[in-house]
Amino acid sequence: MTSDAIREQVLAANRAFYDAFEALDPVAMEACWEDGDGVACLHPGGPWLHGAAAVQGSWDVILGHTGYIEFDVQVRGLRVADPVAWVTCVERIRAGGAGGVAAAEVAATNVFVLGPQGWRMVLHHGSPVVRGSPGGA
Repeated sequence: MTSDAIREQVLAANRAFYDAFEALDPVAMEACWEDGDGVACLHPGGPWLHGAAAVQGSWDVILGHTGYIEFDVQVRGLRVADPVAWVTCVERIRAGGAGGVAAAEVAATNVFVLGPQGWRMVLHHGSPVVRGSPGGA
C-alpha cells in the first residue's frame, strides 16, 4: 500500500511537468527530468528520443515554437512500485500561435523515478486520442 504522501509527491511531479509545459519554460522542463542516458520520450507523431540531451533538445524546440498551450489533465491511473511510479492520463490540450488555436486529446504515460532530487521523469509517451475508433475515448 502506497502512502497518500508518496502519491501526492508523484502527482506534484506530474503537475510540475505540465506547469513547465504551459509556461513554455525550458529550464523548468529540464528540472522535471532525470538527467541521464536512460530517459526517453515519444511525442505524438514523433520518433523515439533517448537520452537527456535528445529529450531536452526536443522540448527546447517545442517550447520555443509554441505561442500558447494549456492543459486540462485528467489522471486515469497512478501506480507506485517504489522507487518507480507511473501516471496514466488524458491531456486535453488547447494550443495556438499565429495560425489560431487548436484543440487535441493525447493519452499519456509519465514514468518517474525517486532519486536525491525527488521524483523525476524518465519517460513521457504521448499518443493522440482518435474519436470514434475502436478503443478510442
